[in-house]
Amino acid sequence: MLVDINILASSDVHGYYMPWDYAMDKSYEKGSLAQISTEVRKQRELYKNTILIDAGDMFQGNCSEFFCEDDIHPAIVAMNEIGYDIWEMGNHEYGYGIKNLQRFIDEFNGEVIGGNVYKDNKRLHKPYCIIEKEGIKIGFIGLVTSLINKFEKGTKAMSGILATDMKYELELIEKELKDKVDCIIGVIHAGIDNENNVANTGIRDLLKDDDRLTAVFCGHFHDIQNFNIGNTIILEPGKFGQAIAKLLLRFEKSDGNIKLIKKTSEIITIDENIKPDSEIIKKLSNFHNRAVSYSNEEIGILINNCMSEKSEISGIPQMRVKQTGITDFFLEVVRYYGNADVAMIQLDNDNAGINKGIIRRKDINRNYTYVSGGITSYEITGRILKKILEYSAYFFNESRVGDVNISFNYERQLYKYSSNYFFSNLIYDIDLTSEKRIKNLTYENESPIGDEDKIIFATTKYTMDILIANVLSGEVVKKIYSSKDELREQGSIRNLSCRYIKEVLKGLVEIKPKNNWKIITAPIEKNIREIAIKLINRGYISLINSEDGKCNIKSVNIYDKVDKFDQGLKSVGIDIERFSIKGELYRYANSFILG
Repeated sequence: MLVDINILASSDVHGYYMPWDYAMDKSYEKGSLAQISTEVRKQRELYKNTILIDAGDMFQGNCSEFFCEDDIHPAIVAMNEIGYDIWEMGNHEYGYGIKNLQRFIDEFNGEVIGGNVYKDNKRLHKPYCIIEKEGIKIGFIGLVTSLINKFEKGTKAMSGILATDMKYELELIEKELKDKVDCIIGVIHAGIDNENNVANTGIRDLLKDDDRLTAVFCGHFHDIQNFNIGNTIILEPGKFGQAIAKLLLRFEKSDGNIKLIKKTSEIITIDENIKPDSEIIKKLSNFHNRAVSYSNEEIGILINNCMSEKSEISGIPQMRVKQTGITDFFLEVVRYYGNADVAMIQLDNDNAGINKGIIRRKDINRNYTYVSGGITSYEITGRILKKILEYSAYFFNESRVGDVNISFNYERQLYKYSSNYFFSNLIYDIDLTSEKRIKNLTYENESPIGDEDKIIFATTKYTMDILIANVLSGEVVKKIYSSKDELREQGSIRNLSCRYIKEVLKGLVEIKPKNNWKIITAPIEKNIREIAIKLINRGYISLINSEDGKCNIKSVNIYDKVDKFDQGLKSVGIDIERFSIKGELYRYANSFILG
């Protein structure tokens, strides 16, 4: 007898329960629980033995935090209606405090698992669950990245909570399950590779010398993955409900024996071709209307165009290479509420900007996409500040003679959040032709910064944790304030930005553009660069991106061969073998392409 068991998984939904982006205040049909529900219904019609799981981070983002004090959260309403069987805890599930999380768990109709999270030396959740279909028992092990200890260290949200080493717990739970089930599936909220260079925080480390897992459903890094590590299938369904991962297992039952004889996997894309489930839409309509109203709350008025700036080079966000009003605004907020000498932020929205006129809450949320980001202040020295600045400056590649554009370090673009940092109350140059990149550093009032100076430095806790893992290991960094500890969700940078506009700026925003920092590059003739930029902006030259889609990883250089430029010239009758915007070619380009 053959038995097929169909296992489906979502992960990192981050508030996309309805097909709506509340920051943009418009329809978003690239993924949502409402659309996942439609696909799940279809899959259940095809396979009677279907199991539905979520691999974590169902909360945080797209206005989901707005409902955390409600009697029941829209995520739970949707998951119960869709019929989720298993919910593995992600790191963001803990961000709103254990009391809130327990309320959510109590309302959830399925099984909650998380085998490496402890409170008072006892597991907070079940380490695994077993689901039986037609006599076949499948064990699901739940784990979450142990880095939640660092993500939430010192905050009230994780008070008394400890996440232990995932590999250690995995081995213990596997041994316990070995004789109880016919196969074991991992549901692990962690990336494929180790995070922040910490051992046993990535799936590869967990599976080293371990072939007991048939498959792993993972999340956390928002990637779409379907591949094997050894004999274990690895599946990750991206973010925001944009896909679900599918694992189809075929078992043979014969003479009381059960054997897994086939396993196949795929990623099912959730997009505008999948219509949202009308029942989910109906169940969530009240939550949706409240979220729309909340997102459209008027915060103030921008009385000039200081917070939007067009990119000089198409495809390269202007704020990455030049000081802009939008970054200055958020820095002003962080420095003010962090009571700091120097503030530092990162922005993950490459299209950040606010247009002149009414500012609504959604405008703040759209620009500052890191929902959980709160302001944490630290006492550091001038020497540590300089190390941070140097590290930030290496977000950019070295500049060569003839480079048309500033390019971005590929390795740094692999981070979950941007490591291109911006600073307030400092004047400095970033010299991309020098090993020591930060030059002419002073405070804004032009006073020098000594190595032993004590500095109050405000940023997000997550960002400081990244710095400690990568560049400040062993340094003494003393935490002195956390807005999230003090104000809970009202202490997020998003909410404090709205408060700053209302209370400090009295509703009128007019950020004065500053020119506190600039990037120094290798020489290139001005007129040649101008022509090259026009060719890039008109599509005759392409920026250089990586195969996996990372942007602008190498500068276009006037001495390098660029195939698309050749093709662009050939299309107007110019046949060349090498890209060189000089002499006759310069005149050809000017006459035929730009004329």
